[in-house]
Amino acid sequence: MKNKKTLFSLGFFFIFSVAFLFGSSSEKAAAPEQAKPAVEQVKSTPELRKEFPMKSHHAKLSFECVYCHEGQGNNPKEFTTPGDKGCLSCHKSKQYLADRLKFMDKLHVNPHNSIHDGPVLYCDECHNEHKPSINMCAECHEHDVKIWTKDTP
Repeated sequence: MKNKKTLFSLGFFFIFSVAFLFGSSSEKAAAPEQAKPAVEQVKSTPELRKEFPMKSHHAKLSFECVYCHEGQGNNPKEFTTPGDKGCLSCHKSKQYLADRLKFMDKLHVNPHNSIHDGPVLYCDECHNEHKPSINMCAECHEHDVKIWTKDTP
């Protein structure tokens, strides 16, 4: 009889210990999620659109700030450029862009496959979203080919 009580006590202690360990570890795992502050999404207001104007083709798509600045907080004045990775998440790849303008290669005027740089320039070397873009080709070739005098989107 004494062995049964001892066995029962050990079994109860084992089950209680396991339940306690698993219970406390799941509470610890859940705690960080509860501690996270709620992430606000910055909505594009008329004031923000005036301060940070978007290119017309992006504005027509009703982009919100988070589309390009995900995880950058809630203060648009502190946002950084999304870089090539951000641009190419929608615009596929540099090679895709170069191929779209392949007809310009014969005259060596394809801006996405430059005779000087090929398809490797950073997107923001020419394109800017919230300020005027730069026609980098026209900086040297302003009188060479008419296509280089067009505004860069």
